[in-house]
Amino acid sequence: MKPLGRHLLLELFECDADALSSLHTVKTSMLEAANRARATIVNHVFHEFSSFGVSGVVVIAESHLAIHTWPEYRFAAVDVFSCGEVLQPQLAAEYLAERFTAGRISVVELGRGLLAREVAEESRPALAAAPPKVAGR
Repeated sequence: MKPLGRHLLLELFECDADALSSLHTVKTSMLEAANRARATIVNHVFHEFSSFGVSGVVVIAESHLAIHTWPEYRFAAVDVFSCGEVLQPQLAAEYLAERFTAGRISVVELGRGLLAREVAEESRPALAAAPPKVAGR
């Protein structure tokens, strides 16, 4: 059974704190990561926090790349979610690990959208029952 998409959960440890705290560096690095993965960039938004850290999303035709940085811990959490056959999310992950000079890397890959009918029916959560009404209310 083939998933509809691939989702890489990338954790970058022991990174360059200056790079992680720079809005410009994080933004240009994420856009370059999308390009290297052969993604089609649709839009992007990034925000620099007043104390430290940057969050951002690159919306791509194939799904998205997202990042949140903690320069004070020299850590970044990155998602690369892709659909289709052309995009190569591992190229984005490799580039970002190199760009932020990560000393240690953790990557978890999830298959998203495993839609075999039997699996989809069995895994559908039951809806929660409405709470009982209290008398007098």
